[in-house]
Amino acid sequence: MVLNTMLMSLLVAVFAMAGVQHLLVFARNSSAIDHFWFGAACLAAAGAALAQSSIYRDAVSPDAFMLNDLPRLLTAAWLVTATWFGVEYSLGDDRRRWVALLSTVLVGIACAGDFGTDASVRPFLFAATGPWRIVGLVALALMLLLAIEAGLRLWSTARRVRAAALGGLAIVLFMVLVRNALHARGVADVAPLALPAFLLVVLLATYELVSVVADRDAAIQRQQQELAHASRLSIVGELTASLAHEINQPLGAILSNVDAGEILLEHPDPPLGEIRQILADIRRDGLRASGVISHVRKLVRKREMELERLDANTVATDVVALLESQARARRIFMAKTLWPQPVYLRGDRALIEQLLINLVMNAMDAVEAVVAADDLPSARAPVALAVSKTTHGEIEFEIVDAGSGIPSERLEHLFDSFYTTKAHGMGLGLSIARSIVEAHGGRIQAHNNRGGGASFRVTFPPFEDAEYC
Repeated sequence: MVLNTMLMSLLVAVFAMAGVQHLLVFARNSSAIDHFWFGAACLAAAGAALAQSSIYRDAVSPDAFMLNDLPRLLTAAWLVTATWFGVEYSLGDDRRRWVALLSTVLVGIACAGDFGTDASVRPFLFAATGPWRIVGLVALALMLLLAIEAGLRLWSTARRVRAAALGGLAIVLFMVLVRNALHARGVADVAPLALPAFLLVVLLATYELVSVVADRDAAIQRQQQELAHASRLSIVGELTASLAHEINQPLGAILSNVDAGEILLEHPDPPLGEIRQILADIRRDGLRASGVISHVRKLVRKREMELERLDANTVATDVVALLESQARARRIFMAKTLWPQPVYLRGDRALIEQLLINLVMNAMDAVEAVVAADDLPSARAPVALAVSKTTHGEIEFEIVDAGSGIPSERLEHLFDSFYTTKAHGMGLGLSIARSIVEAHGGRIQAHNNRGGGASFRVTFPPFEDAEYC
């Protein structure tokens, strides 16, 4: 008796935990219907296991419904949901779903017709004799055939773990079918064998489904990385003219200094002080051009996310420097406001710069039409990038524009994939921005300004020394 109680308690805990976990997976991804049926089957099995325990029976006795009918209904729910799980788990077609639906209806008819009968003539699920027993056995036979067919089909496609799980489900259904025969031989004095057998199904299916979720999450992460990389390439493409200008300026200065140096070296007594100054200027301009090229290489390089300690002021300064030529070409004034002291966050420099470049360029797009129409108040900076700290010590970037603002009905969906307010936009820029922010444990918000235009606020957790080693 003690062993039976401990076994049932363990089964209830395992089934309930697995059921809740898989229903949470379904809540996060409504297309994972196999997780829904598996979670429902596990919870129903937990209820059936609890209803078979001696503690439960002692607690509800002599209530006929709680003692007889509720355990039967829970068992029927368990078998039905397990059957639907098997169909979806094995990627069954509409024909198999119709068979599952028929078996569900037959189970419902058998339960309704058998309602209120004495447990002494219905030891496990359906009455020991009579028409309701025949209907119930037909339903169980259909469920068993579905499980066997699905297991064999998956075994032939080398999906052995799923096939083994469905083989375990077939064993469970077979045990229920022969339960009355076992009862006649005195097996009813031990815990129902179908429930421990279902534990094998739970272990195998949980392992396989968790692997699928992990692979799916990894695929989504890879897809987001690919999109982010494509977005960086697109940004660099848009900045080509500005980058060429940023590189040509120091290169032109270098050539001019080289010419001046050659002229000075032709003198009988070359002025070494001026030549040293020329060489210093050449070195400074060479480093400037090299810095621009290195910056672009970091943006376009395809790699995994690399977290490091970053000064938000430095990141903002680099972004503004990179976009200054673009702003001048659009006749848009840019302003930056930095925090008085260095403020550190933990992040990937290229991704955070991509995020800020994307938001600043969106801000420039928003005000460009207003600037062209001369409808912009001259006293306002069309685009501003500010770095600050919140009262909780978080690091905050704010991008403010003086454009026409965001329509209120579009604010709610602004960060959704493939949702765009631009005539020729793809709707991926802000979605990628949100994924970058969330990957760093931050948050992003947008709102319209009272005096016109819009603001985007990006908040990151502060850098903690304990996290960096």
